[in-house]
Amino acid sequence: MTQRLGILGGTFNPIHFGHLAAAEEVRDRLKLEKVIFIPSFLPPHKIEEDIPSAVQRQEMVRLAIRGNAHFTVSDVEIRRGGRSYTVDTIEALRQSHPGAELYFLTGLDSFLEIRTWKDWDRLLTLCSFVVLSRDGYRFRDIAQIGILDVPERELSALDAREKDQVVITSGGIRVYLERVPFYDISSTDIRTRVREGRSIKYHLPEAVEHYIIENKLYA
Repeated sequence: MTQRLGILGGTFNPIHFGHLAAAEEVRDRLKLEKVIFIPSFLPPHKIEEDIPSAVQRQEMVRLAIRGNAHFTVSDVEIRRGGRSYTVDTIEALRQSHPGAELYFLTGLDSFLEIRTWKDWDRLLTLCSFVVLSRDGYRFRDIAQIGILDVPERELSALDAREKDQVVITSGGIRVYLERVPFYDISSTDIRTRVREGRSIKYHLPEAVEHYIIENKLYA
């Protein structure tokens, strides 16, 4: 049987319950065997001042996902070093997991900027994309980037919460548009709370909270 693997990359600065809940929702919905979390070494589209080392962010991911046998973490981008480009990571995973079906999870906000990604057109043919709803962004804006042929009524149905999923298959490209539960939690807010001495409890796993405090991250 073909292995179905979800791929969730990111800065994870820090990882929180929003990341974990979205990954589990997609894993269950698409019947994925595993979701591989991949902390970036240097994210190509983000410039953040208070960013812990890649090793520290990887450790926070490891702490966050323990207890879920379907979640694992990979250091593929950390070992490679330099800027972390998705196309390079997907190609590496295709080599390390021959024959597996790869499902790349990304937020709707990021997908709307896919034309700015390195080799974006080739990337779309290397794996299935799973585009997750993000608060403040509309699925119907996908029509404006001009790379997917999808009826506007389908996109509007997602925005209106009349549908939770629309699958687009065209010319060797497969994209899953997924409405997932919204958690009003962000890494930026967590970092701000730490700097201000406010509680971050229930924003992320307790083990990650303790790691942040013990290592004086974001203080």
